[in-house]
Amino acid sequence: MRSMVFENEIWDFLRTISESMANAFRPIVEKYDLTLMQTRILVEVKEGGPHTVGTLGSIIGLSSGNASSMCKKLESAGFLRRVRDPEDERYVKIALTKHGEETIFQIEKALEHRCGAFLETKGEEEYQRFAECMGQVRLFIKEMYEFDSQK
Repeated sequence: MRSMVFENEIWDFLRTISESMANAFRPIVEKYDLTLMQTRILVEVKEGGPHTVGTLGSIIGLSSGNASSMCKKLESAGFLRRVRDPEDERYVKIALTKHGEETIFQIEKALEHRCGAFLETKGEEEYQRFAECMGQVRLFIKEMYEFDSQK
């Protein structure tokens, strides 16, 4: 019974986070004809440097087929470009175009405007405590999954 209650708590937690993120970010990214997941891809490419479609999918939690489809749409919209690795031409890296860089810059600016003032009211100590709590939740769930897979 305890595991059922825990599972429901996790689902409620995830739904609340997902709905809150969508309500906060969707209006901003839709101005650029992007979905939240497409924006996540662009941000990961910006932050993590050029990726292959496979590594990008793994990081974001998409199948390689879904990641490939999204990258093709982003490429045709002018946000991404494919670049062959000069050292090994079998690998195709995904990189931001100038348009993609400018779009992410504008989205980050809008998010800072929307969320920055709120985060300033919380202070560094509270922010760090929240970040540690999120890390503990991630670790707890990872340990639970690993415990289950050891049986």
